[in-house]
Amino acid sequence: MKAKLFLKISLSLIGIILFSCTNSLKQEPTQHQFMGYIENTQVNITGRLPGKITSIYVDEGDTVKQGDKIARLDTRELDANMDAMNSQLKNIILNKSRMEHLFQAGALPQQKVDEIETSYEVLRSNILALKTKIEDMLITSPIDGIVNVKVLENGQILSPGMAVVIVTDPDGTWARFSIPERFIDQINIGQQFEIKSNTSGPDYAAKVVQILPFAEFASHTPTTLRDERDVRTFDVKMKLVDTPRHASIVTCKPGMYVYLTLKEPGNDNSNPIKNQ
Repeated sequence: MKAKLFLKISLSLIGIILFSCTNSLKQEPTQHQFMGYIENTQVNITGRLPGKITSIYVDEGDTVKQGDKIARLDTRELDANMDAMNSQLKNIILNKSRMEHLFQAGALPQQKVDEIETSYEVLRSNILALKTKIEDMLITSPIDGIVNVKVLENGQILSPGMAVVIVTDPDGTWARFSIPERFIDQINIGQQFEIKSNTSGPDYAAKVVQILPFAEFASHTPTTLRDERDVRTFDVKMKLVDTPRHASIVTCKPGMYVYLTLKEPGNDNSNPIKNQ
């Protein structure tokens, strides 16, 4: 009798233990961590015209606003041309006034008045074009950002298309991941996730802004047809957003590794954060 009672108790305990283990496994599904990297929008600040750099107003690490001065090119030759053109313009205006008086007095034909008028208009157009060139010799920032790289120094020659500095747009910061196709149904456009980094600070908030519609082959290929298949991955782009309880995107540097955690397929979405 005691043996049967002991057996019943033992079986009950085993059942309780198995039930607890099963619940524990259900509460803690397998998670997979995917490594990505940080990218930034970077703009090469260059000039429309070539020239010698006479002044650079920024240094690496400086914060600039749209329209802030970046560098100035040598304008001495253009300034001299402008002075000469202004002198010519004054002379043409005087001659134009004299010819108009002579024409009104009948001492000058209409053709001469037309010629001086044409010379006046051509010179004014040339002065405006030269003024635009002089203004273009002052290089300004087209965006708000941070000077990431200083390419040239004072005294160096700037060629068309060559960058003086490279400015990073902190608002254009995103993380890029390659996600295997069996996990891709956990990620949707507009969904937000928490992603980790190797720093000691808080996690980052990231919003899915792009999922490339075509899968690519990953480096893993099957060795048998029985248990394995080709591994395809999707390129997922997540824009980092500033929220009160997450790290600032300013602290996230291009090239940093970041990590996204997703659950084993068949479970609920992994770590999406609620809309702020």
